[in-house]
Order: sequence, then structure tokens, then C-alpha cells
Amino acid sequence: MVGVVLGLRTSGQTLQSLTTALERLCSKEDRTWKERIFNQTKMEEVNSSQRNHASSWLRKVAVSMQFGLDTYALSVELLDRFLSTLKVRPKFLECLAVGCLYLAAKCKEEDDTISITPEFVIDCNANCSSNELLRMERLILEKFDWFVDFVTAIDFLQIYFALLMVNIGDHDEKLLVEKYIDLESKLASCLQHHRLSLFKPRILALALISLEFEKEQAQINNDWLASITYLQQLAKVEGDALLSCRDLIVRSIPSYHVVRLELSDLTLISHAYDFLKPLRNLSDDRPTYADVLCGRTFPLVQ
Repeated sequence: MVGVVLGLRTSGQTLQSLTTALERLCSKEDRTWKERIFNQTKMEEVNSSQRNHASSWLRKVAVSMQFGLDTYALSVELLDRFLSTLKVRPKFLECLAVGCLYLAAKCKEEDDTISITPEFVIDCNANCSSNELLRMERLILEKFDWFVDFVTAIDFLQIYFALLMVNIGDHDEKLLVEKYIDLESKLASCLQHHRLSLFKPRILALALISLEFEKEQAQINNDWLASITYLQQLAKVEGDALLSCRDLIVRSIPSYHVVRLELSDLTLISHAYDFLKPLRNLSDDRPTYADVLCGRTFPLVQ
């Protein structure tokens, strides 16, 4: 079942091989990551709202063409990088989005599943011609020095999930595999918010997994915080960035609610936090994930 969900890149690998793969992925992200700022005010340029609409449209097209989430994630990554590099007029946005999806499909999909250029334009129901798409494709390639296989959040989501599968018992495995499909759907929703695209892929993927584990801690794994801390250390993710991303996801996806930790959770994870002390057994005094991560102090049991 794990192999079906995760695909060939992570199934059947050992802890050591997965850890090495994560290190390489982080190294690649460090080399290629580019900070981005989206236009908020200039009417003659694509703004953040139009970007969000384009990414939502790309999701619908990718699903209709039966492309994987990795293809969609890469197309959004290319779109964001391009918009952060060049000023784009709104009338060219659709052609740019189609060009990004076309290149992403060539990187991630099997060759026999990708239509030739004229058919691809028709399949996308786009308002650009095949010649315009070819010119846009070349412009994107030239802007990125003919390298477009960038790291995306789905790459980290797969590695993180596979690492967690290795570290937990068989009792929780079936439930976690079922949750992975839901995680992919929520990640696709996250990619449609321009503010979440400001975070590095490793941060976005980890924030999403941590929220899912916190939300379902009673069903998935009562030692969820130790598991997330383990991934955080492996990926070298800073606590402040992780907390900021989690907070933005909660505000962007209504299905998430902040869950306060029970004392039993703190007992299980206390080995990872030397600063933790016995807490009052009062519901209002239970710390959130942010409290624990930041090392805030609480009243001792009397």
C-alpha cells in the first residue's frame, strides 16, 4: 500500500537512504531557492489575486489531464518564479500558466501521456495559440537557464511521510497511508495561496504534516510532536518559520483548528525538550505546539 501511494521514489527504501535523499533535496533547494515578492498594487502587472486564480485554474486543468500532484506543484513553482523575475501583463498570464504546466508535464509525466503542442492547447482550453505557447515555453526556459526541475513541496511531503512510515509501528501504518491522500489534497490547496508560496517547500510540507498530526493525534500517533521534531532537525527547519507557516495554513484552510496538547503528550516528548517541567492540570494552561517549540515556561504543579 505504501508503494502505491508514495510511488517509486520512496517505496521500499531504508531509513539511511531516505535520510540521504532528504539531505540531497535540502541541498538542491538551498542552491535553487529564490525569494519572491508578488505585485499588490500595480494594475498593469499580474497581481497576487490573479496569480492565485491562475494557480487554481492550473489545478483544474492538471486534474482534467490526469497529471500527478508533482506536475501541478512544479507548474506553480515555475509560475511563481517567473512572476517574481519578470513583470508580466495580465493578458499574458494564461499563456504563461499553460507554458509552465507544459514544461512541468515534460519533467514529471511519461512521454506518451503528454499531447503535442496544438492538442495540449486544446486540452487546456486555453486562449493562446500553439505558436504562442512555444514562444512562451522558450522564454521560460531561457529565463531559467534551461533548468526547470526545481524542488517542490510535494517532493518533501513524500520524503517526510516515508520517513515517518519507517519510524512508526504497523498499527498506525494503514491509517497514515489513508491520510497521505488527504495531505496531497490539502497541499494542492496551499499552493493556491500566494502567501504560502513565500515559504520554502521544506517548510510548507513540514508545517502541513505537523498540523495533520496535531489534528489527528489521538488516531495517528500520540507521540506526534517527537516525530515532527525529528523531521524538523533532519531538514534544518527553523522554528519561527515553521510556526509562521502553520499559522497561515490554519487561516487559509478552515478544516484545521489549533489543538492544545494534553499532559500525556508532554510526558512522551519530554526527552526532546530539557526545558519542559510538570504543568498544572488545567485545560487553560495546556501549551500549544507554539508554546512547546518556543520553550515558553508554565506554572509548576503545586
